[in-house]
This record gives sequence, C-alpha cells and structure tokens, in this order.
Amino acid sequence: MATADRVCAQKIEDLVLRIGSIADSESREAAQQLMEAVLELQGSALERVMEIASADSPGIVRRLAADDLVSALLILHGLHPDDLETRVRRALGKWHGSAELMGEFEGVVRVRLSGGGCGVKEAVEAALREAAPDAAEIVVTESFGTSGFVPISALGMSIAGGD
Repeated sequence: MATADRVCAQKIEDLVLRIGSIADSESREAAQQLMEAVLELQGSALERVMEIASADSPGIVRRLAADDLVSALLILHGLHPDDLETRVRRALGKWHGSAELMGEFEGVVRVRLSGGGCGVKEAVEAALREAAPDAAEIVVTESFGTSGFVPISALGMSIAGGD
C-alpha cells in the first residue's frame, strides 16, 4: 500500500476507535450503523465490479487482486480470488525456500524459517501480514538445525504441572 493509503487507513482506524468511545450510546450506535451500511454498500459494489471484470476480462481480476490497495478491500469483503493459503504460499515464494508453510488451520498460519539472519523473521512476518491480513494469527518459528530436536518451548507447550 502506498504511504497516502496507509495514512488514510490509519485515520479510519483512529476514527473507528473514537466512535467506539462515544459516551452517548444512541450516537455511538448510529455512527456504528452508518459505518456498517457504508461497508455493506461498498462490498456490494465491489462484488459487482468483480463479476463484471471476470465476465468481460478474466485477466483483469488477477490485476486487481495483485494491487495492494484493491487486494486489501477484496480480502475485507471476502472477494479475493485466492484463498488464504494461496496468498501465503505466494508471499513465501519470495523467500526462495528459506520460509516454509507448515500449515494453515482455522486462520492460523504456521511458517518455519531455515537460515535467515538478523531481521528475517520480522520481515517474513510483515510480508505475511501484508499478504494475509485476514489470518487469525501468524506464527513464524526458526529452524533449530538438522538434528531434528525441537525444544518444547518452540511448540507452544508447557511441561509445568506434570499432567
């Protein structure tokens, strides 16, 4: 997304938070209903655009989905032509085998890094958030070598309690 688009998105997020904190419940509810109605109308219009584009020129759908700003709106409205896993795999392809999708289940994306270096984990996480903002969670772990040993802490498990 371009800088101006990010600024606009941040402004929207700030305003949504302000609306949520309006003390007068009637005014807060009216503002929230307005936001929902605008999003619903936007989603319906975008769905029609995608239907027309795919009928007239299927290649245009790919171009729309490849645009960062349009892609984000398509994801928001459940209209992106690629599912979550496909978008994650495409983003990981840029890391030339050093990042591997371990799986995606119920919106939780698990990725393992092999090699890398300073800042690679953070860069991969950022790329995945960009490609898959609809992921419930993104878990990136670093490989622990070729021994096959994986510390329990890396699995997100606890041995406390001894059950």
